[in-house]
Amino acid sequence: SYMENVQLPNDNYFWSDGVPRPNVTADILNNASLCAFQAHDYKRAYECMAHCVMLSPSIFGERARCWLRMAQSLIGIYANQQWTTNSTESMGLSNDASLLECNLGSEDDLHNVSSNPFPRILSCLEKAQNLSSGLKEGKDVDADLECSEASTLSLAYAKLELKDAAGALEMCKVILGTDNIAAIAKEERSKYTSESLRRRAMARLYACEAFCRLGDPNSALFIVESESSLQCLASDISASNSTQHDAYAQFATRATASGTFSSTGSLDRSKLHASMTSRVAENLTADKTKGNVDNVFEKRVHLFSRLKEGDTDGAIAILRSGMGRV
Repeated sequence: SYMENVQLPNDNYFWSDGVPRPNVTADILNNASLCAFQAHDYKRAYECMAHCVMLSPSIFGERARCWLRMAQSLIGIYANQQWTTNSTESMGLSNDASLLECNLGSEDDLHNVSSNPFPRILSCLEKAQNLSSGLKEGKDVDADLECSEASTLSLAYAKLELKDAAGALEMCKVILGTDNIAAIAKEERSKYTSESLRRRAMARLYACEAFCRLGDPNSALFIVESESSLQCLASDISASNSTQHDAYAQFATRATASGTFSSTGSLDRSKLHASMTSRVAENLTADKTKGNVDNVFEKRVHLFSRLKEGDTDGAIAILRSGMGRV
């Protein structure tokens, strides 16, 4: 464990000349977590931040963004496992509260979050929302609206992964407002930061998936019906002059549009958007295993289309073409 190399404080808080000696271990752990997160080392990011809040419960433990960072690190661990296995069934996902009985960052905790991170994800996000709400022990304090919005979006993602589409849609509506699901009016866009626009665009894609799972694909179609809407979503998600970010934004929007059109029976439009995902896959990442996810996704859409059209021979041909995990 990384923490075995960290020197924890002892009871000597003074130098030999009597001058108070500050203990900066928690600060170091916080900084180490941020650096690890930026380096996509999500397990270390979680471990360092978990020990940070345990070591300093009255300072770092009262910061909403520390709890948000732990939740995001766990989501990173989970997402990386999905990329690697090309499967959403590799983990037994549930909200089993018994997995929260061990201490944050302990060996048992690290083992639990490796097999099922969602109980800890939900716990961390709930804590982040409470601390960022502006209410603390009955007293008004400064609310952290950015953190509150980010934690709500992460909750929507977690609920979708746990197959709670209704809960995910509720979280999306908290971010977007019930009357603002489709798009932000042009005259109102200047009110939002680029990060807030990105979160709102992702919330719309999550809402699309939630609507489809709830048997209401027409409401989802309202979000992705036009090409201009898709381009606006992709632009907001990218929010960066990065080829990789642009490719991911296009992948996310086209994949969502494809699934939505499949749900409404518009198979030609579904296949069109599915094929578009392969055009950006090579720019998505240099990691070939992630590129394979795009190919599997496209084949899944074509398989679904063949089956819905009654073309069993075509479906069998796709299955025999070596599509790996479907």
